[in-house]
Amino acid sequence: MCAGLAAAAPWAAAGVPEAPRARIIGVADGLPSSKVNGMAFDHAGYLWLATTDGLARYDGVGMKVWRHVPGDPASLPGNDLTLVNVDDRDRIWVAAEGRGLSMMDVRREGFVHYRRAEHPQIGSDDTFTVASRNGEVWFGTYGGGLHRIDRNGRIERFMPKDGDPRSLPSPTVLTLSYDARGDLWAGTFKGLARWTGHDFERIGLPGEDPTPWVFAIAPVGEQLWVGSKTGLHRRERDGRWTDPDYSAMFAQLNAVLSVAPDRDGSLWLGTQRSIWRATPQSVPAPMALGPARPARPVQQIVGQDDGSFWFPLAGVGVGYLRPDWRRIAQYSRERGSLSSELYTALAPSARRGFWLIGARGEIERLGQDGVVEPISDGPHDALSKGGIPNTAVEDRQGRLWVATSRNNLVRIDPSGAWRDWGETGPDPVLPGEPDRMAVAPDGTLWISYLTQGLQQRDPDSGRVLATIAVGPEQGIGNGDFDNIGFAPDGALWIASGEGLLSRDAKRNVMAAVPGLPRDRVFGFAFESADSLWLQRLNGLEHYQREGGRWELRDRAGVERGIPAVEGTGLFRDRAGRLWLPTARGLFRWDPKQLRLRRFGVQDGMSSQEFLRRASVLTGDGTLAASLSDGSVVLIDTAWPDPAPRQPRLVWHQLDVRRHGRWVPLALNKPVRPSGSERASRYEALPTLAPDDREMRVQMRLLSFDDPQANRYYTRLEGYDSDWVAVGESGERVFAGLPPGSYVLHARAIDANGNTALERVLEFNVRPPWWRTPPALAALLGLLALAAWWGTMLYRRRLARRLNWQRAEHEREVAKQASLAKTRFLATLGHEVRTPMTGVLGMSELLLDTPLDQKQRGYTESIRRAGEHLLRLVNDALDLARIESGKLELAHEPFDVRALVAQAADLMRPLAQQRGLRFEVDVAADAPRGLRGDTSRVCQVLLNLLGNAIKFTDVGAVSLRVERLTPQGVRFEVSDTGPGLNEEQKQRLFRRFEQAEGARTAARYGGSGLGLAISQELAAAMEGQIAVYSEPGQGARFVFDLPLAEAPPPVQAAASVEPSLARPRVGSRVVLLVEDDPTVAEVIAGLLRSQGHRVAHVANGLAALAETATARFDLALLDLDLPGINGLDLARQLRAQGFVQPLVAVTARADADAEPQARRAGFDRFLRKPVTGAMLADALGEIFEREA
Repeated sequence: MCAGLAAAAPWAAAGVPEAPRARIIGVADGLPSSKVNGMAFDHAGYLWLATTDGLARYDGVGMKVWRHVPGDPASLPGNDLTLVNVDDRDRIWVAAEGRGLSMMDVRREGFVHYRRAEHPQIGSDDTFTVASRNGEVWFGTYGGGLHRIDRNGRIERFMPKDGDPRSLPSPTVLTLSYDARGDLWAGTFKGLARWTGHDFERIGLPGEDPTPWVFAIAPVGEQLWVGSKTGLHRRERDGRWTDPDYSAMFAQLNAVLSVAPDRDGSLWLGTQRSIWRATPQSVPAPMALGPARPARPVQQIVGQDDGSFWFPLAGVGVGYLRPDWRRIAQYSRERGSLSSELYTALAPSARRGFWLIGARGEIERLGQDGVVEPISDGPHDALSKGGIPNTAVEDRQGRLWVATSRNNLVRIDPSGAWRDWGETGPDPVLPGEPDRMAVAPDGTLWISYLTQGLQQRDPDSGRVLATIAVGPEQGIGNGDFDNIGFAPDGALWIASGEGLLSRDAKRNVMAAVPGLPRDRVFGFAFESADSLWLQRLNGLEHYQREGGRWELRDRAGVERGIPAVEGTGLFRDRAGRLWLPTARGLFRWDPKQLRLRRFGVQDGMSSQEFLRRASVLTGDGTLAASLSDGSVVLIDTAWPDPAPRQPRLVWHQLDVRRHGRWVPLALNKPVRPSGSERASRYEALPTLAPDDREMRVQMRLLSFDDPQANRYYTRLEGYDSDWVAVGESGERVFAGLPPGSYVLHARAIDANGNTALERVLEFNVRPPWWRTPPALAALLGLLALAAWWGTMLYRRRLARRLNWQRAEHEREVAKQASLAKTRFLATLGHEVRTPMTGVLGMSELLLDTPLDQKQRGYTESIRRAGEHLLRLVNDALDLARIESGKLELAHEPFDVRALVAQAADLMRPLAQQRGLRFEVDVAADAPRGLRGDTSRVCQVLLNLLGNAIKFTDVGAVSLRVERLTPQGVRFEVSDTGPGLNEEQKQRLFRRFEQAEGARTAARYGGSGLGLAISQELAAAMEGQIAVYSEPGQGARFVFDLPLAEAPPPVQAAASVEPSLARPRVGSRVVLLVEDDPTVAEVIAGLLRSQGHRVAHVANGLAALAETATARFDLALLDLDLPGINGLDLARQLRAQGFVQPLVAVTARADADAEPQARRAGFDRFLRKPVTGAMLADALGEIFEREA
């Protein structure tokens, strides 16, 4: 057993060993690089960091980073920055490695560069140091001397001069600094120099080498500390050098690069290898401050007025050391002070230290001086066999008691002897797992066992004095314990799942306490015999006892920041503050000031998860606890909080959403009179446009102790009735602000309860133009005018309504008339086609009989009159379709040249019959194939050619075909006829109009519909027809058709009449179903004339009977039959197994007739009137396909 177990006097005062540990801000927090070469605060309080990968500005919440951008001259010249400096005009100066000096002004919008390329008076682009004061900026370079930039931007260079002792000692300047009197000092490769205002005074350093390399110059009060190649030197106010005893420790290889004084008189030293702390009473010692890292030069240490410090930690980032860092000391295996991976039990030691018991049975003692003493292996062996140590305590004789998870109780005496108790043998332990151990005011030992009960032992003999087993008889219930303790009167209290229970010593039972909760309590702490605090899941509760019953007096829960979390204990310090260790950190609640303080990673601790059963508070106010990462933390609960101060609240960013993106806003100058208190906190924004309806305000409280605990509040006058809590984000968005003037107030409170000066922001939202005074005046005038016009408008409205009703009536009448006309024309077509079949058919049959010349002429006249009447009907039906929008156009490829040849073949005989020349000219670039309705194109072309032939008596008719630009075809039909004047050309395309009206009709015939229909068809195909003519000069019709080109279809055979090309069909048996006897006689006659046998019936029922008793090769069915119509008859025939061809013969003129017939089962479709050729062609096609 080591000597550390010997008894000693209790701790006389609180205090923990000094073990500073910084909070790390690294790459994960937005830092561009883990290597920081320089730091500086600007006038607002932002921290600027020069790293090896850009410049960063830190606000406690996030980083804003500037880097080099190729092609942007206002960006950094490089990313490897060696320093950063803020001058008294709040400009940011940075130096990039080998790329000169760059400056960013207060607008923070870009950099201005000072390099040899732009400023030849600069001696070198390797800038080593910068110092600024009174509007001047000094910078030293490698080999290029010292430079000064005055207020006007002029650059002056200083260099060594041979033989001049009042010149700069060396062209390489390593460091610059101003002392307390405002004198500029320069450290060079050849010693130290002071600028006198017109030259340099060279100052020798103490020691054998008075002009060594000087790396650091730091004013500390009236003293000047200098770090050089030969050590650390101190210059007093009177000019004397008094080197500290440890000066030689900081010679070359560990030379001081930065000095920062602490408020207690100590110094923080950044050297070529690490960070050191030198106190007046001790030898300087290296400070780890954070995780292990490689030895790298520490270029700069920055201290703040509140006593906090910033350290560059190479490979890690930057470390922040709070001003109250001495409150906490942390020890871990990682830093070489502890041996166990996890400490599961802790106990205060009478020798002002703590017992640390590891999960594997390791026992160590942590002394007040921070020294860790391991205990011999004897007790360790006993503990390791008993499982994991759960709880420990030291009794009044200095003996250490440890209870393990396997029900082994071990007592270790100061002499090193030890004894253990198990579940067997004399005075056995309870079979449950031990949870808590405590020494009662009478010196006895109490142990709680989960699910089993409580046991009291005599610490001297280890004998069991009392046992309280689980069960309702003894008031424990199921033994779900959380904590044990003692009331001021010495009574045992336990916190359990059944609430707080106290021991009745006379009956040796536990009983519920009247007035206290009956559900789970995690911890409790007495203020006095009649005042008690306890912790539950909903927070802290304060009870007072009056008349033997406890009553709730106060509660502090989530509304005051205390989380709903299971605590691992509850302690009360001598100042009356409550300490609550949890898995989310250590919380301190001050009931007097109603202030909460959280301790955790923001205080530099590596973890903030406190282990259960491993937190203790000593009488002198030291709280010791084990953390989940294996470390042990000591907290001085009596250490004073940082002195109250007023942190800086700034408008971090102000922007509006404009045209879908956030646009930053710049603050205007203060709007209050300068010199007043209000002027320092009042600012204004530019007037917002009417469309800037969403404004975002971001605030930052530049207090770095615990940025996540900073709280922000805002109030917009006329908008908010009270202060609105913004939380830790510091951001608020205002949407839909109406036009007007606004005043926004902002407040913030840091983690220590310090309140920042209220900031006030004034801004205006400009109304839209229609809400400006001129617009409102105009609106009033318009309202007056509107009142005057009211009656007139009402009357006009009535008139419009009547007009609308009349127009609606006329439109309905016109619609009905159009429908009636359409029905009339359709009926007319149907009714005319049926008798026309008889007229044309009979004339055709008559022409096949022997006739004399006169009879044949009469018959031909009848046939021509019938054909003319048929054309009139067809033209009228086409017009009806066009007007109703039901004209359907095919969209199929066709051969232009074949179409022209077909039209020419049809029209050439007519021209020759009239003694006219007929000429066709197809241009070489004319398209071969187009996509469109070939039948309609042919119809228009035949109309134009027919008119030209009809109206030309002598001369020629010509057709020219050429390409239309950009696509399509142009047809030109020219004649040598009488020509047209302007009035005739105007009437030419009107319906039922001809050039000379009745005279033309009388001489040439015609209805006047051909050209009108042609123009309508051309327009339907997105084309047009134009006429060019002069009287006596003939006429030229130009038909432009912009159809898309397509490959022409392959011609299967020569273009001859199908009826002539197809071989004659042999005799067939044909069933004819037709209700009109004349039409039936004509069709039957035409078929018989071709050698077929015909059986005629007048209705569908007769047809069904005929097909049931006789065999037919073909059936011709009229669609409009009495009774069952032709479509239903066809379906019925197909259903009964009639597989022979069916031919539909109808007088219907609608476009839907043929598709309906196809769907009903017909093979061919013929419209009346039919001719012998049509019948021969249809039958030939049908039987040729079957063959």
